Amino acid sequence: MPRWSEWIRLEDGTTAIVCHSGPRPRSKPCKCGARSTKLCDYPKGSRTCDAPLCDRCAVPQGRDRDYCPHHVIKAP
Repeated sequence: MPRWSEWIRLEDGTTAIVCHSGPRPRSKPCKCGARSTKLCDYPKGSRTCDAPLCDRCAVPQGRDRDYCPHHVIKAP
């Protein structure tokens, strides 16, 4: 019996549920030490920064987009 599951979005836009039998991985803490709830969405080539962010440190940059304080300063 799975211990936890997650929804993932595939490249063609469909979604799938992936079941895991091991323990849920812990998310990395925010740079300030708080529990992270988001990732930085600042573009870096074909990827994003993905720095872990707590709600307090995340800087909203539009709908469903947050930057870390470091990238807010660099953003055009």
